[in-house]
Amino acid sequence: MILRNLIYILQSENYDFWRFLSFCYSHLAWWRLEQRQKIVWTMKARALQAISMVFFAGAAGAAFSFFGWVGGSVVLALCIMTIPFFIGAALLLLLPFGRYLKWKKVSRAREILRASGVRVIGITGSYGKTTTKEILAAILGKQFSVIKTPDNVNTDIGIADFIIDHSEEFTKGKIFIVEMGAHKKGEIKEICRMVLPQYSILTGINEAHLERFGSLKDTIDAKFELPLHTRTVTFLNFDDENIRNNFERFSLSKHIGISQADAKNIVVKENFAGLQFEWRGTSFETKLLATHNITLILLCTALARELVVPIPEIALAVKSIQPIAHRLEPIYNAATDIMVIDDSYNGNVAGIKSGIELLKQAKGRKVVLTPGLVELGKESVRIHRQIGEWYSKSVDLVLLIKSPMTPFIEKELRAHAHTLYTVYNTTEEAHKDLSHVLRKGDTIIFQNDLTDNYF
Repeated sequence: MILRNLIYILQSENYDFWRFLSFCYSHLAWWRLEQRQKIVWTMKARALQAISMVFFAGAAGAAFSFFGWVGGSVVLALCIMTIPFFIGAALLLLLPFGRYLKWKKVSRAREILRASGVRVIGITGSYGKTTTKEILAAILGKQFSVIKTPDNVNTDIGIADFIIDHSEEFTKGKIFIVEMGAHKKGEIKEICRMVLPQYSILTGINEAHLERFGSLKDTIDAKFELPLHTRTVTFLNFDDENIRNNFERFSLSKHIGISQADAKNIVVKENFAGLQFEWRGTSFETKLLATHNITLILLCTALARELVVPIPEIALAVKSIQPIAHRLEPIYNAATDIMVIDDSYNGNVAGIKSGIELLKQAKGRKVVLTPGLVELGKESVRIHRQIGEWYSKSVDLVLLIKSPMTPFIEKELRAHAHTLYTVYNTTEEAHKDLSHVLRKGDTIIFQNDLTDNYF
């Protein structure tokens, strides 16, 4: 049970041993770490479990052989406390095999794409990647056969596995939309070397995963790896200051900057029904919420026009797009007259701010439920105090799920004399209490949801 729980945390940390080790010795209840999600028993996870068990059994057996039952029991206790290091040793042992397997899979995926003749479009950014992917797939799907990476598949090995598993679908004339994620410089470049994107979209850059990247400059450099390795044209979100202020540092062969300023007559529909706007004389209507989605729609529209998709078809596709699950997804309960806006997959400060702006449309009480954001590094305190200030000015009731970040939000709420807030120990406790806290006419937004390794 302990071993399973620890490997689950290692998996949650993307097999980053040092982050895993830091978590283990600051969360000693190793028998109950697997709470919110479950371990995925990949071949790597099973191998780690088997090898770690062999190491532990060997160490325990040697302890009893050399020190007898009394001394062996003491050494056994020490062995239990060092299980994370047994897992680390197993991880090190598997490293050469893992690298070979990764090379083999990436090479195979590259061969499949090159042989198929599909056109590849890459999408990256600190936020908005999945929403942009879904918008673009809907638009291009009107004229082309589209393949897209599924949710949460945005690493080199994940993308390679997807290509190999669906190799028969990759045929000439199709378009492959690839969402690309990264935690450090070089990772997006490696994905680009595998898929060779002809077109790309850079959605935006902010402090998301700053703790892993090290600095905002490194984040910017990492995200621009996609435009730099795009063979035909890249589309940049010029509403994002980190893109707008830095794109000239990079030798981009061809780029097109897109801004929401290009849209005219923007109308925000009542009751969270969506948006309307005009672009180049054509009326657009969408069920997506929050005006930042207009920029994402325009980025996708500009790329579709590059592929000669008629504007009327684009507008028709945009109108048909349903709200993206867990990304500003409105869910109305007619029986209780409560509107839930599920933004639980948002994990960045731009999304928090956008959600607060959206909440201002509510006619009843404005309620927010959040555990805060993670991986913000040295900017975490500043950003969470900023979030607390935003809440104090625009939110009637703040529900916090206790995490290392929430005290900073709480402190800022008190500093602004905002006393209508509650702190829950767990997500389960918070959700169970919602039926008592919420009342008719309320609008509540769920902002971010964390895995076990962040509590």
